[in-house]
Amino acid sequence: MVEAAPPSLAAPPTPYYERNGITIFHGDCRDILPHLGPVDLVLTDPPYGIALEEHGRSGYDWTIQGDSSSSLGESVLSSVANLPTVTFAPLKRPWPGKWRQILIWDKGPAVGGGGDPLTCFKQTAELIQFRNTGHLNGGRDSAVLRFWIAPNDYHYHPVEKPLPLIRYLIQKFTRVDETILDPFMGSGTTLRAAKDLGRRAIGIEIEERYCEIAVKRLAQEVLC
Repeated sequence: MVEAAPPSLAAPPTPYYERNGITIFHGDCRDILPHLGPVDLVLTDPPYGIALEEHGRSGYDWTIQGDSSSSLGESVLSSVANLPTVTFAPLKRPWPGKWRQILIWDKGPAVGGGGDPLTCFKQTAELIQFRNTGHLNGGRDSAVLRFWIAPNDYHYHPVEKPLPLIRYLIQKFTRVDETILDPFMGSGTTLRAAKDLGRRAIGIEIEERYCEIAVKRLAQEVLC
């Protein structure tokens, strides 16, 4: 099912949260993106269009808005095609378009599902695609990023990315005081990492429950 884009807002949106260079907008990113100023990097994790299900993990809401198809992610990534962009992607279906490179995120042996467990290997990796970026900070690292996680590392969101990995990507692709945009903010990991590293950040999230979580994470003095 193709998800139609909403009409653009007539007036600039009001921030849900704004403090110390970090801004959160609650709403559909397709509505809000046209009203934003320049940014130095888009770092995001769009819905993959896999209709994520619970698969036995009771008591947790796995619903992700826009995950019924890949059209939402494709539309938003197309709208920022001229910007420096780093995005997560499913292993079997990279995002279309012209990308400088595709990295592999090795999640480690403690997680991973997908497919018939009797005939398929565990899917313990995801892709990270990037384009329009400049010189990398630091050395030339391996294209396989080993940031291992465990099932109990998902504290705030069903597809939460590890904070150390997001910090690493921010350090490789941006400098202090630059601005990072995450149109699919989720529970605010990108914003928290940006704050820790002295960057500015803008996050957009359609579900208010995750905006609330992000604000609480930003308020903590230390977040591991």
